[in-house]
Amino acid sequence: MLERAANGANLPFRDLHIILDALPTPLSWATLPGGQIRFVNRFFTNTFGYADGEFSTVDDWIDRAYVLEEDRRQARVRWKELWEVESTGIAEVEPFEVQVLCADGSIRTVQHRGILLHEVGVGIATFEDISDRKLAEDVLRRIAFEDPLTGLPNRRVLQERWSKSMPISGGPEGMAALLLIDLDGFKGINDRFGHDGGDEVLTEVARRLCDSVGISGLVCRLGGDEFVVLLPHLRTLEQVEQLCWRIETALSRPFALAARSITLGASIGASLYPQDGRDLHDLLKRADEALYRLKTLRKGGWGWFKVPASA
Repeated sequence: MLERAANGANLPFRDLHIILDALPTPLSWATLPGGQIRFVNRFFTNTFGYADGEFSTVDDWIDRAYVLEEDRRQARVRWKELWEVESTGIAEVEPFEVQVLCADGSIRTVQHRGILLHEVGVGIATFEDISDRKLAEDVLRRIAFEDPLTGLPNRRVLQERWSKSMPISGGPEGMAALLLIDLDGFKGINDRFGHDGGDEVLTEVARRLCDSVGISGLVCRLGGDEFVVLLPHLRTLEQVEQLCWRIETALSRPFALAARSITLGASIGASLYPQDGRDLHDLLKRADEALYRLKTLRKGGWGWFKVPASA
C-alpha cells in the first residue's frame, strides 16, 4: 500500500482504516498540509482514552495533549521540516520521546514516530508507550546516583560533576572549593532516639544544606553523618566563607524530634582547588584533614586545610 502511495495511486481509505485499526500500536493519520486528523485506531483510544474525533487537527492534539512546551515545539519542527508541497515519495520523522496527557489525567511517556506520504498528502503518526520502561530507568538511576535516605546525590554524582565542571573552571584563574561537613553530637541522637530518629535528623540536615547552598554548588551525602559540598567556578574566597557561615547558622537551629527540641553543631573542613590539590581525591583528603583538626580541637565551626594567601 505504501508503494502505491509513493507511485501516486489513490489510497482506498476503507481498506486503509481496516489495516491501521488492527495494528497493535497507537496510531493516527491526518491529511496535509492542513493537518486534519481523519482517523485514530483502537490502540490509540485504548492507550490515551480519547475518542475518535476528540481532536480535529494535529495542532489541536499537540496543544492539548503534549505536556511539555519543548515537546510541542519539537513535534511541530520535525513535521514541518519534512513537509514540502513539491516533495515526492515517503519521508520519515525520526523517533523522539513525548509526554502525553491522557483523558483520565494520567501522563504517559511515548516514543513518537511518523511518515509522510507526499504524493497523497497524508501523515501517519505512531506512539509507542514506553512509560514502564522510563519508570524502570528512573528507578535504576535513583539507585545508582541517589542516597536512598535523603535523596541527595551520592559520591558517584560528585565524581561525575567534578569531571564535567573542572575542565571549565580549572584554567589558570579558575578556583573551586570542597566542603566536608560532619555533624557534632550525632552519635548521641542515635543512642537516645534510635536509628529512626537519626534518619529523621539526617533528612532535615540534607534539606537545610540544600537551602543554604542553593544553585551555587552541589550537595552530596557520602554516608553516615558526613556530607560534602562542591563549589565550582568560584570568583572570590568570600563566597566560601559566607556559605560556611550560612551552613553553621542553619544547622545550629533546633531540630524537632519526638516532641522535643534538640540542638546539633557541625564541623566543616574546606579545601581549595588548585592550591590544595588538582583532583577530587586529593581535595577530599585535604578537606578531611582540615575537618579532623577541628574535631580534635573540639572547636566546631569551619576551617581551611591551608589558609589561602589572599584570605
